[in-house]
Amino acid sequence: MIRAQHIAASCTAIALAAASLLAATPAEASPGVCYLKYYNNPLIPGNEQFLVPEYNLSYGSNDYCVSGWQRQINHRFGEVLTVDSVFGQNTRAWTRLIQDTSTYSWCAGGVDGIAGPKTISCFEYENGISIW
Repeated sequence: MIRAQHIAASCTAIALAAASLLAATPAEASPGVCYLKYYNNPLIPGNEQFLVPEYNLSYGSNDYCVSGWQRQINHRFGEVLTVDSVFGQNTRAWTRLIQDTSTYSWCAGGVDGIAGPKTISCFEYENGISIW
């Protein structure tokens, strides 16, 4: 009887641990989901809102939002990036290039290699695309 109670308690603990791992909050990266929010870039005139990830995309990020950002860059500049969901050196270099280009620098919020809401909304504003 005691052994059955220990097994039942262990199974319950394992189930709770598994459930906590599966419960993703919107701010967590996920390989097949990109959590988005509407963002109004204060540097862009008007009250237009843009869909942007709920979190910054930066070097080392690895999720579906990164692949969306890579697809947007490829849509605008040709097949310059491999769409692999990994924010590596090439994605960071293209992000920095975009932030530093006069077309985007006025609303991207600076050059830091991070695809945050200002950079992404600026890119979407200038190109008229949002691919997520």
